[in-house]
Amino acid sequence: MLSDTFDPRTGETITAVAEANTEDVNRAVSAARKSFDEGPWPKMTAYERSCIMLRFADLLEKHSDELAALETLDNGKPYEQAANEEIPMLIRLFRYYAGWADKIHGLTAPADSLHHVQTLHEPIRVAEQIIPCNFRY
Repeated sequence: MLSDTFDPRTGETITAVAEANTEDVNRAVSAARKSFDEGPWPKMTAYERSCIMLRFADLLEKHSDELAALETLDNGKPYEQAANEEIPMLIRLFRYYAGWADKIHGLTAPADSLHHVQTLHEPIRVAEQIIPCNFRY
């Protein structure tokens, strides 16, 4: 099923977007899980994942004017806010987390000389989340 998206300034239809039901969400989570387990991402080195995230940030930056215009059209916020605050913040966040991709290591806890204790940080599963997002206006 499709649902129209409206320009809040004019009320005109921008486009139609797909609505998801429980079955759609379950299929998406299953596909994400399969990709997580069998796709290329888990086979990559942390450095390779970092490079992909940095490349994505570069593409966001290259198309930042277009993205700001789309964000303005979609929710009616001032273009200057999208172009000068929101999109640059998104780019900074991608670069920040890309920088962490190859820096998350196990933590060695103190132990006697006969033992070695290490904490490993491993992703466990795909998570579906509905997260409210607010950006100051």
